[in-house]
Amino acid sequence: MINIGKTYDYIFAGYGAAASLVLLQLHKKNLLNHVSILIVDPATKTNNDKTFCFWANDEDDIANDLNDLIKFKWSKIVVDKTQTKSISPLHYHHIASIDLYQKIHELELFYQWDKLVAPVEDIIKNEDGTCIVVNGMPIHGEIIFDSRTPIYKKNKKGETHIFQSFIGWEIETLLPIQDPAACRLMDFDIAQNNFTQFMYVLPFTTNTTLVELTRFGTTVLVEKEANDLLNTYIQKHFGEFTIKTVEKGCIPMSNCEIENESFENVILLGAKNYAIKPSTGYAFKSMYHRACEVANSLEQSLVTSNNTTYQNSKTGRFAFYDSLLLIILKDKPQKGKKIFQELFNKSEVSLVLKFLDQKTTLKEDILLFAKLPWSPFLLALVKRISTLNFFRPLVVLILSLLLFSLGSLPTIQLEVSYSLIVLGLIAVGIPHGAIDHLLETGNWESLKMPRFIFLYLLQAFGIALIWYVLPTLALFIFLGYSAWHFGQADGKQWRFKPGLSLLWGFFVLFFILGTHLEETNAITSVIGKFSLPLSCPIWVILPWLLWSFFRKQYSFSIALITLLVSTQLPLIIAFGLYFIGQHSLTGWQHIREHLNQSHLHMWLKALPFHIGAWLLFLVFLLLSSQPNNLSAGETTIWGHFFIFIACLSFPHAISMHRFYDKKGSK
Repeated sequence: MINIGKTYDYIFAGYGAAASLVLLQLHKKNLLNHVSILIVDPATKTNNDKTFCFWANDEDDIANDLNDLIKFKWSKIVVDKTQTKSISPLHYHHIASIDLYQKIHELELFYQWDKLVAPVEDIIKNEDGTCIVVNGMPIHGEIIFDSRTPIYKKNKKGETHIFQSFIGWEIETLLPIQDPAACRLMDFDIAQNNFTQFMYVLPFTTNTTLVELTRFGTTVLVEKEANDLLNTYIQKHFGEFTIKTVEKGCIPMSNCEIENESFENVILLGAKNYAIKPSTGYAFKSMYHRACEVANSLEQSLVTSNNTTYQNSKTGRFAFYDSLLLIILKDKPQKGKKIFQELFNKSEVSLVLKFLDQKTTLKEDILLFAKLPWSPFLLALVKRISTLNFFRPLVVLILSLLLFSLGSLPTIQLEVSYSLIVLGLIAVGIPHGAIDHLLETGNWESLKMPRFIFLYLLQAFGIALIWYVLPTLALFIFLGYSAWHFGQADGKQWRFKPGLSLLWGFFVLFFILGTHLEETNAITSVIGKFSLPLSCPIWVILPWLLWSFFRKQYSFSIALITLLVSTQLPLIIAFGLYFIGQHSLTGWQHIREHLNQSHLHMWLKALPFHIGAWLLFLVFLLLSSQPNNLSAGETTIWGHFFIFIACLSFPHAISMHRFYDKKGSK
């Protein structure tokens, strides 16, 4: 009987391999006497639902501690259709999940733990301490072990989330198995169907074996497809057979962040503690080592959680390798077969297993990678680098330096710069504001099109009217909402607070204009009948630069350096570098993450309004030019362009504000 008002010493929220290994280690250290324990899990754990395997030397702690649970072990593996390799002195060990559950059940009866078959709805902290919530009721615990199924946050840049799904049959064969001492970890002698999928074969006796189909991919195996592949493979390799048991499951292969509680007395276990190796799905050995770590801490009365953080899970070269392989498995799944085959065929198996244990040296890593196909990893590396926060600002900085280097050739500099600005406006500058219709729902509803276009143009026309009647006021309004809009987008990118975002928006706009005072006033005097009275000294950017280094916001630092370089470029080039290279691309990326659509799909969705914007600009240019001044000078043309941008950007700024406001409230 569960005592709801009782505070348990230990509560286990989830009762799988990770929790079971912790309990075994606590039992081994005699730390379970006179300890009240509650185990909560939605499953009864009475079926053999999983296979736990690991490679280890027979003298290793994991093999000794779990020796009575190890049912089978193999000293050889088959790496292709015919070749068998020894992994001595290692063995590949097998533990049936039912044996592990049964062991914990015996301890449960011995120690008289409480048990509840129900899902844990939440873990919270109230006035009485930390507790789990089951059926709406709180149950308190001094220490809570959380090994529930993790919930992954939405993919950020540089993150990949796929699945390792599997369906396996334990079969009995009529013919004897050729070599029951050898297991097959990855047999790719099956149709790939545009995935990375293979058979996993563990012979138990001369005529019984586990044959498991495993898929790495964004789509999970369905039973009918798996059954067909299993049946064909088994008939080909083993002949006639009968099915004894079936197991199936799905493991996340992900380097995304997990939603976790941050309470000190909540100890995360298993996948919740980033135990799963993203590129392979292996977790059992890391769960064992975590169990030993937790037991040692409790033995010394150290109750700090010492949980793995998201940032720590992404550090180190092995996390980098994982990120590359995940990109390949997601984007080019057909390449997975060749990579894994050559990994096992061209290198010593013991070295491969050492690499998978993340115990190789950098030199050994290089030797392994040198034998793999390089093109998939090179493409994945390019994609990975392109997702780094500092990549885009660095590209813009390099571009600004190249344009600066053309300063001795001003005609070529302008031709190159204006060509790049036009291309940038076509690629993202105008399109990033031409997809406002997708921000609310992600879909375009044709019935709402006339109303949307009417309201959008009405707002733009209102600004145009102010420009016509009171150009100076319109100029100040334009500068105000531009600064607000720029600051809001950049603030989201660099995680500024609202006040700081607004301050940055005004700063960046007036820094660009004020460091090009003569050119700025040439335009503003034409379009707004106003001239800025003072220039902006370059040194005012230094506090921002120092602050960016202090905050380790290196992408921000690079953007600031680009602004410094742009002070030595003409105004239009400086403004174009910021508007396209920073602002437009930032807004485009934020919208893309929200819509979860490809760049091409978004650009095509923006195309009707994109084309419409250019047509409107031509009309605007013709209407705003006097009959005797159709061949207006460059300053006048740019002035008309800024007025036009001011008119269109007003409804866009409002639309983006609603988008950011809604996004920030979630």
